[in-house]
Amino acid sequence: MLKIVQYGVHDVTYPRNARVRAAFQDRFDAEVVVVTQSRASSRLRRIRQDLHGLWRASAGADVVMLAEMRLTHAPLVWLVGRLRRAVVVIDRFIGLHETAVEDWGSVAAGSTRARRFALQDAIATGLGDLVVTDTAVRARALSAVTGREVLDLPVGAPAWAGSTAPIRPGSRLRVLYYGNYIPLHGTELVVDALAELTATRRFTATFVGNGVRRAAIEQRAAELGLRGRITFLDAVSESELAELVERHHVVLGVFGSSTKATSVVANKVWQGLAAGRVVVTQRSAAVEELARIAGPLLVQTDPGSAHAITSALADIELDALTTDSARAHTAQLAARLEDFVAVRFDRFSRRLAALVAGGPR
Repeated sequence: MLKIVQYGVHDVTYPRNARVRAAFQDRFDAEVVVVTQSRASSRLRRIRQDLHGLWRASAGADVVMLAEMRLTHAPLVWLVGRLRRAVVVIDRFIGLHETAVEDWGSVAAGSTRARRFALQDAIATGLGDLVVTDTAVRARALSAVTGREVLDLPVGAPAWAGSTAPIRPGSRLRVLYYGNYIPLHGTELVVDALAELTATRRFTATFVGNGVRRAAIEQRAAELGLRGRITFLDAVSESELAELVERHHVVLGVFGSSTKATSVVANKVWQGLAAGRVVVTQRSAAVEELARIAGPLLVQTDPGSAHAITSALADIELDALTTDSARAHTAQLAARLEDFVAVRFDRFSRRLAALVAGGPR
């Protein structure tokens, strides 16, 4: 039995690391030891706890994997991996530079800090015996920069999404956004689109989640006369989220303006499609990979256009979603999406097995 350490996990319920962990258990019957991020109040104590947790967990490990939100710890994981003679896997799911500089704009492009983030990203990518990210588009981009193989491991959808009840008929369109109001999601654009939609369609919208930008979004919605149209809710549990998805016709995806926004397939896109809901998200090469599988349930809009979002929502025909043929397509969709994910995880598993058999490079 393989022993695999998943280090630096910020939240064991987060879909990304949960999916990877399940793959290790299903494909290798592996013992997976999770080392979560220290929450100690002092930085020195956090470092000590993280180091101690990694070193203790890695005894006898065959693989040490750096989780998706801990790239700054890549040198530590590499060093421990070498000392333990374990294969090092780096999950390049979220880059430091793309998040701080491109998405949030909290760090000026070209600044010393921005260059440091870019360097840390590059170092992390170079230290893995095996490097993964979430889409083929991002994998190709990283490979072009680093000159090494990067595999795509799609986010996929959790089991609850595939067991969602079919869409119910109705005359009023019900639209759902959920997330943390990060720039990647482009919620300002969504609110502008919903304001325009009031002139042509009856609808209600639910926004679920918290985040530093939520108050600004609520204020913008009120200023645009949407107070009675949008219900704002705090973050909910997974079971409550499943119920909310079931009560809505549409799940909103990603509408941000960064490079990352055009190269990812967000959790909510996978979940909405697997649940048989219409997913409206901006057009990208990454999302296009799912278009053939998703069919009419995936509606792509022109990037940066609130009007395109409005038009997409206005054109949704609720009656067409409840026909026998539509229900048949929806019933098969979760399984077809899972097949798409499984092919890529199988390839990853073969590469990892070969590395474990041959030893780290």
